Amino acid sequence: MTTASRRGFETDDLLRLQTIDDVQLSPDGKLVAYVLREIDANKDEYRSSIWLVAADGGTEPVRFTRGPKTDRAPRWSPDGQTLAFLSDRDGGRAQIYLMPRDGGEPRKLTTLAAGAGEPQWSPDGSQILFAAPVVLEPPPKDHDGFERWRNRPKVVDGALYKFDGTGFLLQARLQLFVVAANGGDPSQLTSDDRTHWQPAWSPDGARIAFAASRTGLMDSHAFDLWTIDSDGGGARRITEQPPTVSLPSWSPDGKTIAFYGSEGAADFFGWVWTVPADGGKARPHTAEFDREVPALGSLVSPPPVWSADGTALFFSIADAGNVHLASCDLARGTVRTVLDGERHVLNPSIRPAAGRIAFVVSSPVNVGDVCVCALDGSGERQLTHVNDALLGEIALPRVERRRFAGPHGDIDGFVIHPLTAARPAPLLVDIHGGPQGFVGASFPRCLYWLTLAARGWAVLALNPSGSGSYGRACNHSLRARWGQYDLPEQMAAIDALIAEGLVDADRLAVCGYSYGGYMTAWMITHSDRFKAAVVGAPLTNLESASGTQDLGAFVDEWNFGNFFTDRETYRRLSPLNYAERATTPTLLLHGEADDRCPISQSEEFFAALQLAGKVPTQFVRYPGSSHAFVVSGRPSHRLDYNRRLVEWLERWTLSAG
Repeated sequence: MTTASRRGFETDDLLRLQTIDDVQLSPDGKLVAYVLREIDANKDEYRSSIWLVAADGGTEPVRFTRGPKTDRAPRWSPDGQTLAFLSDRDGGRAQIYLMPRDGGEPRKLTTLAAGAGEPQWSPDGSQILFAAPVVLEPPPKDHDGFERWRNRPKVVDGALYKFDGTGFLLQARLQLFVVAANGGDPSQLTSDDRTHWQPAWSPDGARIAFAASRTGLMDSHAFDLWTIDSDGGGARRITEQPPTVSLPSWSPDGKTIAFYGSEGAADFFGWVWTVPADGGKARPHTAEFDREVPALGSLVSPPPVWSADGTALFFSIADAGNVHLASCDLARGTVRTVLDGERHVLNPSIRPAAGRIAFVVSSPVNVGDVCVCALDGSGERQLTHVNDALLGEIALPRVERRRFAGPHGDIDGFVIHPLTAARPAPLLVDIHGGPQGFVGASFPRCLYWLTLAARGWAVLALNPSGSGSYGRACNHSLRARWGQYDLPEQMAAIDALIAEGLVDADRLAVCGYSYGGYMTAWMITHSDRFKAAVVGAPLTNLESASGTQDLGAFVDEWNFGNFFTDRETYRRLSPLNYAERATTPTLLLHGEADDRCPISQSEEFFAALQLAGKVPTQFVRYPGSSHAFVVSGRPSHRLDYNRRLVEWLERWTLSAG
């Protein structure tokens, strides 16, 4: 199909997009296992299966599992002959299954009532380690007893008692288990009141490292590094605050443990650290390298990976809107980039002994495909082409990286150009979440960008102050000045595009999700230049949000100061307190099960706009949907979100032109 004959992206194309994640390179580096996720529109759900592809690219990918719904988390045995994975093929919670590399029938290894977590093979291949929830009060099996259990009072003693996408936390604890690879009942290794997760075997299989919540009352989401004997004895805390710990990884000689961590529990700027495995002072290795690594789950990344000789670590970094793979020489403290470019390098699976890396690449023209390369980044080869047929039908817009002069220095960002030639074009200003998130050179997560570009719109997506991937100072720059500091930066970029003749000053719209929703609410209560606004899952009242969101008690003090002594900051930065100023037709979209930015935040803002009575306002609620539903929730809800957003923007913006 020629470029001229290609059509624009349509909202329903979302149903045809396939995504790849959890790439796992075999120990010999010859095969890559990966998870392919697709949408079943008829059942309004996702299906995922595990595929294999030869790392030399000599053969087409082969489907490895055929479960009815969800197969995921493939993990190679040390000899490379077996894959362990999670599946819900028998109904209920996901359990661990084993399947020979050459195919056959999968063998069910666990039957835990609350399901099992990602499998981790012991170095000798005889056992599998995993984390799993243990329900404190298991429900009765009879109907009446279950109903009483389901409606029982829930007692809360700590500040962290719910988590977005999970719900109420206090009815279960994550504990560590091991199970023999040849079958048998799992053995529970931990039993205290903490959350235990991200376990990793020592090279000799004698010890297990893991992250555990700092206290048992769940009054913090800070985690310490612990080790335990493989039989469950000898538990020992290795680190204490700071830093907060995630994703531990043992050195080849078993003497040192690497991990990702940040200096504070609410600090999203992560470093790579190491600590002696028998205890001692933790040491940051990337503090002088002013780009963040995973902290609090901010990047799609596995644990840091040691070089075969134990002198270096591989890890992901966020750099100016890109995600790259880097390595650090531990003796010299120097960091070099292994895989770079205008793209996102995700889910790297590194086998130092085999000299090979597998990973997923996403770019503005590629949703995500499996690639491999040598350990030094050379010889890169793409192995999959999962969305080529669909993208071959579609004319994708040009995505241009831009620098804009702003009041606090230059601002980086991206302009998505309209497919049509008409200028000036209507402009959507789309604001990312976080605020420590960032917009990057990957396939758009906001698929309405593509729909709007096909309809003649331009889209501006900035990485203003507060964004991740631009260094620690930028990452921390919005503390106690949300909205006030970054609003002038957004306006400066808009003015630049108007001055260039690209966009129409009379046809401007704004939207955003999470922090972007907050910022959209802030902008329409501090400016009258926008003709339409879509506010997605916002915070609008920082006082009430602090006590109702899942992480509010921890991140809000870092962002705004002490709730009691700095209450005026919370009030001053709350868009709700300026709602009577709004003159922009506003659509609010929010998941009803959102614990990160509770739906009450939209309820309050909607009520205030209705009370002011100045602007057309609509509020749409998505039952059962958590904060992440716009990218991973029920497909019908994602479709509706994208459709409503486009329709609202065009209804109020284009009629003004």
